[in-house]
Amino acid sequence: MHTTLSLVVRGPVHRLKVVSYDNDGNRVDALPMIWGAEGFVGYTDRDNAVAEVEEGTYQLTSGGIERTDDGEVLRQVVLPEIKVTKDTTVVVDPRRTVKVEIRTPRPAEQSGVLSYQTYREIDGHAWIDGTMYFDSAVALYVSPTPQVTEGTFEFASRWQLAAPLLEAGVIGGADLDASYMPESPLFDQRGERLRAVAAGAADAPDFRGARGRLAVVTDEQGIAGPLLAERAAAAGVRAVLVVHFDTNGWTRWTPHGERWKVPVVRVGSDEGAGLLNRLARRTTTVAFGGTARSPYLYDVMQISEGHVPDRVVHTVSERNSAVVRSAYPDSGGVEWAAEQRFARRPYQEFTWLQYTRHVPTAFTRTEYVTSGTTEWEHIVHHRTVGDVDSPLNTGLRDTPRTYRAGEQVTERWQGAVVRPAIPREGVPASVRDGDVLRLRIPEFTDSATGHWSRLAPGGDTGIGGRAAAPETAEAQLYRDGRKLADLADAWRDVEVPGGDAEYRLRLRTARDTAEWAYATATDTTWTFPSGTVTGQARLPLLQVDHAAPADLRNTVGPGRTHTLRLTVRHQDGLPAPRGVRTTVEVSYDDGRHFVRAPVRAGRGDTFTATVTRPAGVRGDACVTLRVTARDASGASVRQTVTRAYGHRG
Repeated sequence: MHTTLSLVVRGPVHRLKVVSYDNDGNRVDALPMIWGAEGFVGYTDRDNAVAEVEEGTYQLTSGGIERTDDGEVLRQVVLPEIKVTKDTTVVVDPRRTVKVEIRTPRPAEQSGVLSYQTYREIDGHAWIDGTMYFDSAVALYVSPTPQVTEGTFEFASRWQLAAPLLEAGVIGGADLDASYMPESPLFDQRGERLRAVAAGAADAPDFRGARGRLAVVTDEQGIAGPLLAERAAAAGVRAVLVVHFDTNGWTRWTPHGERWKVPVVRVGSDEGAGLLNRLARRTTTVAFGGTARSPYLYDVMQISEGHVPDRVVHTVSERNSAVVRSAYPDSGGVEWAAEQRFARRPYQEFTWLQYTRHVPTAFTRTEYVTSGTTEWEHIVHHRTVGDVDSPLNTGLRDTPRTYRAGEQVTERWQGAVVRPAIPREGVPASVRDGDVLRLRIPEFTDSATGHWSRLAPGGDTGIGGRAAAPETAEAQLYRDGRKLADLADAWRDVEVPGGDAEYRLRLRTARDTAEWAYATATDTTWTFPSGTVTGQARLPLLQVDHAAPADLRNTVGPGRTHTLRLTVRHQDGLPAPRGVRTTVEVSYDDGRHFVRAPVRAGRGDTFTATVTRPAGVRGDACVTLRVTARDASGASVRQTVTRAYGHRG
């Protein structure tokens, strides 16, 4: 007979009392979060904020939002190392917090959500506490702490800053904390100065005397919208300033949707009252500036390891950042794209606290990204989205990576030619596993070859998608000329017979939307040998990378000829193909007629093709490409991309 006995030995238990104050020094009732090696700690006496805890080390956090004259302020009190060896009282005092300062080379404001997180590891057990807030927050404060002596501690805040979208101020007076209404048109980037006049209430405005001027209206019911802008435009008003019923007049501008008839901006009730009082006494001019096309972006992860210092200052420079010059070519439709860059600290199992931003297309932006141990993943979708407070679940993505300080990086998103291809990295390998083909071929890979996207089935762009964008795919797999299976796409596990054979995989895709003008359809066929293996073996699927001399509109210049550079390769992990032969055919009538383009072999498996516009084609046109490549092993690929890129007339 065997008998197993177990028991849990607890240390002595003591009272941990928490005393909390507000920003004015008043005692308040609060129950801050207590966490220790065994997890969260509950209060045994909630009326007096007392918890009975075993001897040990604990962390306490307390966060909140306050409204100030300048806007909403976030405060976080963190006491990372409370050593309890007897009955203990701790004090939570937000007055001891200090501002987190992010200093940038050029003027910038928070553009997107602001977030911060605390990581604490005690006795091998870890906890992450994160907070995300709207970009209406104007500041973040955190409490300085002593150096942690037991376990690991980190405080990190995530910032995304760009040139101010809207700057407003009274000439000879104070600045105004104004925001564009969501679908307002923008003021001229060169700035405008408008004489302001009082124009009554938003539900019954009086625009007499406001022609060519800034009409200031009060909005006690929150009804200001497109109808107000339409009435203002009919009266010849240049712009409208809405005095909101709340002290916080913040709104979030978006680039999609039908634009209102005139610019409409909003301020809080206190600022608005001050402006209206001034208008009653004297002539007043308001100046507007700012830009929605910021030429720079600061993606910052501010990190305090081991403790929070007495001054929390992060100064963006090439000593702590990489410089990423990102080009966003236009793909048609709305001249904006959705994008986000997720940040992940080494202790995180997943990324969070980062939602969607918008960037102009046909545009290049210099982006400063914090270097070091923070891992970043960038996602760019060719369409705008309505719900920017949700993760962007579709779009081209790169491989998560860290950056070195001072590293110079060039990125190009949605650049021609977009087609199905296995990128250089970032997706699982396409392999034969015993007698199963595990195919992993993304439907959309751009010219950078490191940016890829899966199909959105049924046109569903997922959370963060603004509307259905019809995308379709279909595939067929053949073995020695006989069809084995019809597939929904080429990202499938397919069981195949044993033994050696020649396989043929055909994948067709289409994207039918006004916001996607190029690579509207593709047709790719891979032929490759494969046989039963022990373990896994990568499939010899030839890939063709295109380097078209396209501009930020995904078009080439008006010259009659241009040169297309091609690289033929295998997926990573296989040796370079040998004995490659390549042919290139082009069409200027969407694939009805093709002509062969002269091809010259270069070093390695690179080729250049000279593309010539037919004499009868005038004006702007689209180039459809058909490329065929074969190697000495019998592997081949034949890929047709309809409207691969534009050719200007």
